[in-house]
Amino acid sequence: MATATNERLLTLNHEIRIAEHSLNKARNRRKQSNFSFAFGPILLIILYGIAWIHAIPRIVLAAVYIPAAPVVVGFIIAAFYLKWRPGFPDIDPEDGSRIYVSEGDLELKLARLRDTKKVLLADANTPTKVRRVAYKEDAGGDIDQLRSESTYYRRVNNLLQGVLIIGSLAATGVAGVATQVPAMRWVIMGITFTVGISSGFMGYFKYKERSFYLQQTADAIEQELEAVEIGVGRYKRYYDDGDEDKALAEFVEEVHRLKSEQRKRQQNLEQPPEARSTNE
Repeated sequence: MATATNERLLTLNHEIRIAEHSLNKARNRRKQSNFSFAFGPILLIILYGIAWIHAIPRIVLAAVYIPAAPVVVGFIIAAFYLKWRPGFPDIDPEDGSRIYVSEGDLELKLARLRDTKKVLLADANTPTKVRRVAYKEDAGGDIDQLRSESTYYRRVNNLLQGVLIIGSLAATGVAGVATQVPAMRWVIMGITFTVGISSGFMGYFKYKERSFYLQQTADAIEQELEAVEIGVGRYKRYYDDGDEDKALAEFVEEVHRLKSEQRKRQQNLEQPPEARSTNE
């Protein structure tokens, strides 16, 4: 009975990870399509507006348009393709043709698999050790998810930080040209506005702190997972006594504590700055 339950749990874990990967892929395609759909026309409008500034020399316009025009075309093509083919690209098992599974279908499939796993673990005949082993196996997926979120927030922070640095330097450089080209004052205003938005978003949403805490939690869980698998650190005494069940129980308790602390830090970061400072 226990062997069949373990095999069923392993199969469910594998199917859940495949569904999670497919759903993340579909969501990334949607984000890419939205970004291309928004950034392509915006860049096209900017290039069109620059063409009406007669004070800019033609050689400067050519230097801007030659690399920018293919970029605009690429964004427009990408937006059209991703909007036309949304979802996760997959193979139809019946005829082998290419199909695109929508996010809604993937979310329903993932929810159904997780419900099936909950029913299996909630069965009174399922031993406690099996449940703890399943929790330990899920730790790898939790690590990947935490690191994925950390990477996302780090990229957003790096992007905003780059806009802040480049925008500040560009505003200073354009300010020196604005005395000879009055139209450049509008460029300075646009750059300053963009820098202000980037600075405000970085200060309010705390992308750097979010990324740091997520990565810290992922590293801590990974360290505990490696320690319990090879029997070192706090788990060494249990393996020396031949009591792996207690080692597994302590691992589950520690990982649960790390996740709870991460949720508390996340909730604290999502509060307004004034409430955040009060809690601290």
